[in-house]
Amino acid sequence: MEQMIMGGTMRYLIWTALCLIGAVGGVVLVGMALPAAREGRAETVIDAPPARILAVIADVEAQASWREGIAQVTRNAEGWVEVTARGEEIRFVAEKMTEALIRLRFVSDAGYTGSWEAVMTPEGSGTRITVVERAEVPSPIGRILARLFFDPEAFATTYLAALKARVED
Repeated sequence: MEQMIMGGTMRYLIWTALCLIGAVGGVVLVGMALPAAREGRAETVIDAPPARILAVIADVEAQASWREGIAQVTRNAEGWVEVTARGEEIRFVAEKMTEALIRLRFVSDAGYTGSWEAVMTPEGSGTRITVVERAEVPSPIGRILARLFFDPEAFATTYLAALKARVED
């Protein structure tokens, strides 16, 4: 009788372990099937010239005061580091910063990399700004989490709304 109980318990443990391994494997396979790259786009018209918008974007240390979710920004030799309210560190390098085009590269300690680009075009008395953020998430599990918890288009839209409010203030 005791051997039957032990045998049943052992079978249960083996099946449980196999199911867990299968579930984890399934999650990894789904993550591997998702593309590593994601992109978010947004645009708006800001009632200010491109030079004013560029000045606000380039003043990276002040961004914590007008961007929600940014706790701190510190300049370094290569560019700057943003620390989010969650404690994530994102390192930025400016490749180009002109009144027509701003191009940045970034690397996050959360395991993703990417680029951020803003194109500014004078429009009437203001400026049309179009932002494109591209991110690469190499980890299959990270891809799933990014799809569940981060919408790059919503992020770009929120950024532009905050920028517009700051510039037009």
